[in-house]
Amino acid sequence: MILILWPLAAFGGRSASTAIPFSVSCILVALVFKPALARHGAARVLDALLLAIAAFCVIQAVPLPRAAVNAVSPYTAIVTQALALNPSTPAWTPLTIDERSTSWAFAIALGAIALFVAARSVLAHGGLRQTVRGISAVGLGFSAIAIAQAATAGRSIYWRFPTEYEGPLPFGPFVNRNHFATWVIMAAPLTLGYIMTRVSEPPSAASPFASTRARLTRMADGRMVWLTAAAVVMMAALLLSMSSSGILALVAAAAISALTVRRPLLQNRRWWLVGVLLLTAGIAFARVDIPGLAGRFAQAGPGLEGRARIWRDTLPLVRDFWLTGSGVGSYRTAMLYYQRADRVVQFNQAHNHYLQVAAEGGVLLLGLVIAAIAALARMTRRQLSADLAGAYWIRAGAACGLLAVALQSLWETGLVMPANAALAAVVAAIASYERQPTV
Repeated sequence: MILILWPLAAFGGRSASTAIPFSVSCILVALVFKPALARHGAARVLDALLLAIAAFCVIQAVPLPRAAVNAVSPYTAIVTQALALNPSTPAWTPLTIDERSTSWAFAIALGAIALFVAARSVLAHGGLRQTVRGISAVGLGFSAIAIAQAATAGRSIYWRFPTEYEGPLPFGPFVNRNHFATWVIMAAPLTLGYIMTRVSEPPSAASPFASTRARLTRMADGRMVWLTAAAVVMMAALLLSMSSSGILALVAAAAISALTVRRPLLQNRRWWLVGVLLLTAGIAFARVDIPGLAGRFAQAGPGLEGRARIWRDTLPLVRDFWLTGSGVGSYRTAMLYYQRADRVVQFNQAHNHYLQVAAEGGVLLLGLVIAAIAALARMTRRQLSADLAGAYWIRAGAACGLLAVALQSLWETGLVMPANAALAAVVAAIASYERQPTV
């Protein structure tokens, strides 16, 4: 749990002094638990794709013969010389235009991959509910801090550290409120899934009224109270963040998840599910500035226009580096050359994660990422089909959170933050792990 808490508390892990130790810690954890790579099915395919992604990032940063680099990525030399990043013409040069940024991004990616594999191995032998409770507790604490900070701290994170950027106020430990939303839209559905799991547990008594009575009793116990509070506070914080991308992505993911829940499980739990969702949403909305939220959504038009400018300026970058990309993590540097719009504001992200992956990694990395997402989806669907009870609702909550992030990534790049990458790795492990039989 410390690997989730640490980068989140340290401003989302946005500095190298946090991100690099985080990555090293994840790798050490994986070495301690010695997780075995999958040997069959979609899990084997996913593990192979993750290793290929890591290897591709390494290849981008390793110096290669200049002739080979010019052959596969001729614009590397053009851009680096135009930006005076490397005015000389060395015999060996990397594919990336920014070695430091690519090394930093590779470290984060490798740490997230190691954390995913380690978490999947640990969960296969137990500890699922403890993990979800830990995530819920962290979400409760930081969402409460974010709400209080938004009301009293202005531009200072934790009431002490002022941000150097103009524009929207920071929210919680994140400078960017949309990055906070990325974290919450993964954690909140997981918490709601745990609540549904507890509600759905069969009672032990034989009375015909035992089922309803037992569920009501369970709804009033201490653990259920704080879990419900965690879900409500996280939802309220999401709404107060005014992150339209996060709110819309979660709503869409929840609607899709509700439509795809297996009917036998939903048949006897429908009203409990509706009740839990309505209670959570109702209490959260009661603490939110509805006119302000409506005004935020009314600004969607200008927001789309601004993103369209970014996307238009990014397309030439994608075209010139179509095969191997400009280097993972190098988007901001590349846009110093490719940005044609007003330079009052520098484009440091593509505001579409898939487009940014295409720009930084070309069709090779984009193909690997899409294939990995598809393999994870197949694994999750198979585990949901096999789990008739027990962890079904928790897995469904994890799947809903991952879907929400996938939808938000059409508009944002929240997963570049180590804190979000760490949570995504654990949530993906929860959704896809295969329970090992006890001996």
